[in-house]
Amino acid sequence: MNLRTFLPPPALETAAPPDIGDRAPALANGPAVVAFLRHIGCPFAEATAIAMREAAAARAGIEWVAVSHASSEATDRWRDAIGGTGHVRVVVDPERREYAAWGLGKSSLGHFMGRRSLGEVGRLARRGIRNRHPDGTRWQQAGTFAVDASGTVRWRHIPAHAGDLPDLREALRAIDGE
Repeated sequence: MNLRTFLPPPALETAAPPDIGDRAPALANGPAVVAFLRHIGCPFAEATAIAMREAAAARAGIEWVAVSHASSEATDRWRDAIGGTGHVRVVVDPERREYAAWGLGKSSLGHFMGRRSLGEVGRLARRGIRNRHPDGTRWQQAGTFAVDASGTVRWRHIPAHAGDLPDLREALRAIDGE
């Protein structure tokens, strides 16, 4: 276990998360679903990446982007360990600049070690998704955004706790204008 993942990261100047109707910061060419992962090795990051891989296989015409703040090497090892990401493009952002541009900063200890998050860790473990060799910081906030073809944010999910995973069907409905 990499105990450095428990150390709080350096503070970054973080923008406000884009609201629905706002122009998305540059990262993907819409329509797109962009998911900023917690840390590599996190069961919640794995569950999100698997859900994205499955959704991307079922839904053409959408760009699927997962953002990691671990190193390229650690991200590649993790991607291989979870069976790959299929049609999901993985962006490596070790400086966490993209996270900050999308309004995702440092979370709290309760966010990832609280009762609700630990309960979700147990639920995912029963599905076979467990902590792997972590890399990055457990303090990084996650978030998922749906962006339409014009580059406008149509949906966002900023987790209330680390185990609060995005509903990608809602993201797709928002892109489709439903």
